[in-house]
Amino acid sequence: MRSKRQTFWERIWASTIVLYTFVATFVVWKALRKYGVNPYIFFVIDLITSWIYGISSARLVVAVIKRRWSQTQKWGWLSAINFMLPQVYILLSARRVPRDVYLIIYSVIGVLIAFALVGIGSQIRVARRGGKDGKDSKDSKDSKDGKDSKGKITE
Repeated sequence: MRSKRQTFWERIWASTIVLYTFVATFVVWKALRKYGVNPYIFFVIDLITSWIYGISSARLVVAVIKRRWSQTQKWGWLSAINFMLPQVYILLSARRVPRDVYLIIYSVIGVLIAFALVGIGSQIRVARRGGKDGKDSKDSKDSKDGKDSKGKITE
């Protein structure tokens, strides 16, 4: 069961990703509408999938941190699918697109994937080091005696 704090951060993360939907839709409207990509359909697909992606990627981070590997697989697949669906729509709906535009689309998809992986990886590293939301207070380090609450020696 997720804590209120974890649910709060999941929703903040997902909301941030949903805000990105507006930027992405504007770019699609300006750059790809003339090639047959309907920005309204893209917006609906991206709006729905971005919320699911946001929640599932946040839960993926928690599953990795807590070493819950079966959940990691589930949330990883859900994140990946929802991340890619809007881009798949663009690739399937675009017509008579110059080769250079396809190259740009593939490059943008690659950069977005890299940013997503780096973002998830950095969240995992911060949480494992005991950063914000990384560990419960009972697992926090006590700097006075160099041991955590479980008696393990810390650096």
